[in-house]
Amino acid sequence: MRKLLFLLVIMMAVGGVLGLLMRQDSGYVLVAYNGVTIETSLWVLIVAIIIALFVLSWIKRILIIAIRPGNSLAKVTGNLAQKRASRNTIRGMLELVGGNWNKAEKLLTNSAERVPYPLINYIGAAYAASEQDEQERSKSLLRLAHKSAPQAEFAIGFAQSQIQIKQEHYEGALASLLRLQKLKPKHKQVLKMLVTVYKKLKDWDALLKLTPTLKKEGIFDVDNMLELERNAFLALLDKIKFRSKLGQNNKELVGEVESLWNKLDTLSQDDRMRQLYAQTLIYFGDDTKAERFIQSSLNQKWSEDLVYEYGNIKQDNTKKLLTNCENWLKKEPSSANLYLVCGRLSQSMMLWGKAKDYYEQALSLDSHNEALAELSRLLKAMGDTKASQDLMMINLSYASSQLKPLPLP
Repeated sequence: MRKLLFLLVIMMAVGGVLGLLMRQDSGYVLVAYNGVTIETSLWVLIVAIIIALFVLSWIKRILIIAIRPGNSLAKVTGNLAQKRASRNTIRGMLELVGGNWNKAEKLLTNSAERVPYPLINYIGAAYAASEQDEQERSKSLLRLAHKSAPQAEFAIGFAQSQIQIKQEHYEGALASLLRLQKLKPKHKQVLKMLVTVYKKLKDWDALLKLTPTLKKEGIFDVDNMLELERNAFLALLDKIKFRSKLGQNNKELVGEVESLWNKLDTLSQDDRMRQLYAQTLIYFGDDTKAERFIQSSLNQKWSEDLVYEYGNIKQDNTKKLLTNCENWLKKEPSSANLYLVCGRLSQSMMLWGKAKDYYEQALSLDSHNEALAELSRLLKAMGDTKASQDLMMINLSYASSQLKPLPLP
């Protein structure tokens, strides 16, 4: 609108200037040739020349169409067809976004050969065919896309891998994604899709190799990365335990578990995973490493679950374990599980009175702690049957409160 107003102002200004010039002096032109003379004003001659040039340009166009009618008509109709194809491409993309797969595929496919860059049409049509579960047609359209633009290998491969994942062809998707990763090793969406495929194929070893890249490129936030490493650790740990049952040397397996834990360093933030790692070391009989890990880990971050495992360590030097626990009590005086472990370690050293005191401390902090059963057993062995029975009744009452409300005879 502004341009139009500006143009009108300029035209009015030019017209005004020309009007003034024509009023001041109209000019005089005389043309004489072979006895014929033409007299006119300068301004009329200028207008006549402009009209003549305009007429000549149209005569030239008419002559070109008359001499080469085929080419001219083809150019006109070709432009019209290209415009129509461009409109159909836009309509096809809108139908694709709107979920009208069949119509989108038809519009995009039919207009592909008449647009300057048919790659978009073929890729969009391939997506639409895939949504209709027309796998062969989708593959054929992707081949046409590659034929129309071989240089767009990454875009076509990306579309192909998405379609393969959607169709649950995970082996094919993996091959496509690995090719894409070679072209663009840091592409975030390719890395995310690789994670999806590895999880579906349960290829946890490959996923383990990918985790350093995922962390470096910041593909996932802390929680998602922890969840990913947790799943990988649990799956690989099951494999290691299965090999233990087959008779493989436990010492070698402990080395593998250690290596696995060190690679998945995000797991050290999860209390449940720390406890599981300690349990695994104890399970394979390496109590020394388990004790060292629990002690180091608890010094960095306290965990009620992890200190519980400290009481399951089997070592000749029980006094050292008890000393460590008593040192922790100075920092964690409200830990029921820590008092429970102190009681068990004291009892294993036959320090009955000390064990009894620790169990009672644990129960004062948590009335549902395992110290209840431990103290009841200890009191019975010490001859205090009544106190033992009272504790057993408390334990039974607690267990009863957990029962479902069911009809009774």
